[in-house]
Amino acid sequence: MRSIYRLLLLISLLSSSVAYGQISEDPEERRDQGQSPLKSQTPEGQPLPFKDRLRFGLGIPSLQIGNPFSIGISPIVGYQVSEHFVVGISVGYIYTRQKLPYYIPATINQLSGRAFGMYEFIPGILPNLYLHGELDQRSYTQKIDGQANSFTGSGTATLVGLTYAQPIGRLFSANISALYNLSYSNYSNTSQSLYGNSPLVIRIQFF
Repeated sequence: MRSIYRLLLLISLLSSSVAYGQISEDPEERRDQGQSPLKSQTPEGQPLPFKDRLRFGLGIPSLQIGNPFSIGISPIVGYQVSEHFVVGISVGYIYTRQKLPYYIPATINQLSGRAFGMYEFIPGILPNLYLHGELDQRSYTQKIDGQANSFTGSGTATLVGLTYAQPIGRLFSANISALYNLSYSNYSNTSQSLYGNSPLVIRIQFF
């Protein structure tokens, strides 16, 4: 009788191990079946752990050669809430140097922080196309050559638009966004200093 109990216990343990292996199956294996990898759950519908939904990447918020010269970097951390919904945060730094004869000689340092959300709204028709909304907070310090004082400014912008994401892996893609700055003002020098001379923002990011 004890042998039978031991056999039943062994079968039970093996069955549990197989079931756990199925639940923990890598969603990337769906590629072998001609399907897209799952982003937030296993093929059996079980939610993936928090760490398996994190997305890390980088954006280049500014790159301009000439006068003015400008370059920036923006690390990104995203979280795959569901198969079609992503949220994230990002911080950024932009360095700008402008010279005569077209600009007042100055150095501008700009810091930013933003929170965003992306929702894939018609995956059956246009997969990887997302509605995109974000809140962007920025501040800058401008130092004009030959002047002792620095000029500072800050502002917050709400941006909405679309993002197309070209998948590179299960949780990594190249993203191009076309956003409209709802907070843009033709009459605000601070707004134009922070976000440019147009309410339209084009951005390329990898995450």
